[in-house]
Amino acid sequence: MEWYNIVFFNVFKRYYKNGRYKNDVPWLTASVIMGAVSFFYLSSFYVSYYYLIQESKPPLNKSVFFIYGFTVFIINCFWFMKGKRYLAIFEEYKQGYLRNKKAEFLSWIFVFGAFILFAVSNNLYLLL
Repeated sequence: MEWYNIVFFNVFKRYYKNGRYKNDVPWLTASVIMGAVSFFYLSSFYVSYYYLIQESKPPLNKSVFFIYGFTVFIINCFWFMKGKRYLAIFEEYKQGYLRNKKAEFLSWIFVFGAFILFAVSNNLYLLL
């Protein structure tokens, strides 16, 4: 969970700006982004497993997939919102990672990688 918290920290700090944010709810924005990233990675691994291991098209039911995505999203949001955990993460990592460009770069690679992997695995699904 350490890496996940560092990724959340780097997403959150882009929106939080040390409390000087305007017209935004940084904890909600960062939680939504991390929820989408989690959903995209889990979905991509699911489709890739069937494609690479089972060599078949995975069974996908849109309503089940929607419930699964919503559940992952809600769990992720509550993980960061419960007891204002987002502020605890921010304070914990502020000293070590506020100016660490390598960690920030890798965090954003992780975030954008989820969208890219999801697009690729979605195309694999459509090709089968």
